[in-house]
Amino acid sequence: MPRVLGLIRWLNQPWDPVISRSLAILTIVILTGTAGYVWIEDWPVWHALFFTIITITTVGYSDYDLSKHGELFSILVMVGGIGTVSYAASGLVQRTIAQGLNPEKRMLQRIKSMRDHYIVCGFGRMGRRVSRQLIAADVQFVVIDTDEKLVAQARELGMIALEGDATEDGVLEAAGLDRAASLAAITSSDAVNAMVCLTAHAIAPDLRIIARAEDEDSIRKMTRAGADRVLSPSSHGADGIAQTLLRPDAARVLFGDGGIDSALAFGELAIAEGSPFAGRTLRDIGANAPSIVFVASTTAAGEIEMRPSADRSLATGDVLIIAGTNAEIRELRMQQRIAA
Repeated sequence: MPRVLGLIRWLNQPWDPVISRSLAILTIVILTGTAGYVWIEDWPVWHALFFTIITITTVGYSDYDLSKHGELFSILVMVGGIGTVSYAASGLVQRTIAQGLNPEKRMLQRIKSMRDHYIVCGFGRMGRRVSRQLIAADVQFVVIDTDEKLVAQARELGMIALEGDATEDGVLEAAGLDRAASLAAITSSDAVNAMVCLTAHAIAPDLRIIARAEDEDSIRKMTRAGADRVLSPSSHGADGIAQTLLRPDAARVLFGDGGIDSALAFGELAIAEGSPFAGRTLRDIGANAPSIVFVASTTAAGEIEMRPSADRSLATGDVLIIAGTNAEIRELRMQQRIAA
């Protein structure tokens, strides 16, 4: 299935003008040759098509019995066919040499076919990590960086990368900003990231923009500049930024919108000797903590049960793996201490 999708994606991309023209001319020559032999020699269509192909490819006629008019027409077909093949071959050679000397042009050509892709502004340590996550997710994306060496590294890894300043309108437009699904401004400079957000938001107001910021003041500035989410590397890291790009709703649940106490957290609840939760079921405990999710449980013997049943009775030595906000987890632990 992935190969079929890859073939469809390749067919949908804009073709090189030289290839398009060559295929069009070759098709005309083949159709004209087939129709000509059907008319002149009164052959069946398949017979005429086959003879046209071997004439163009100069394979040979075998024992075909041609009339004088057929021979004259064959000369025209040969000249037209050889001319078309020569034109296509020379054009492809020129195109290959030009792309080798100008990789930027090759990148721009590939970007023209992209839709709903992601744009990563900055290919430093965090940019490389985010890009690897995008590759693992099998999505299309474009890297932008001002450093020629970093751009070369990205291209060596098979990524589509542009050398340029992401704060400039022309560079973002070349990356297909108007067709992109989301943009990540994750350079090492908060000032640059804020300018990228401002520029991108001005060009594409509906674009989802994720930004990296080191301090609280920068977070406020980037939000005003048009960023939908501003993440700190110290609290979210590259994985968090990649998840926010790919799965914004899931990331909102995982990381929260209002600080650490609004983010999803995982915790452990140990059932120690004398715990008031010993002998009670998860249904009983969950009644007083309806927002807590019981992810798994382990017994004193080390047995693990994923998504334990609500009727699961707890015993001394059991450990519950729970999920919720930090505030909810603290509240449940407080209930256990108070009851004890």
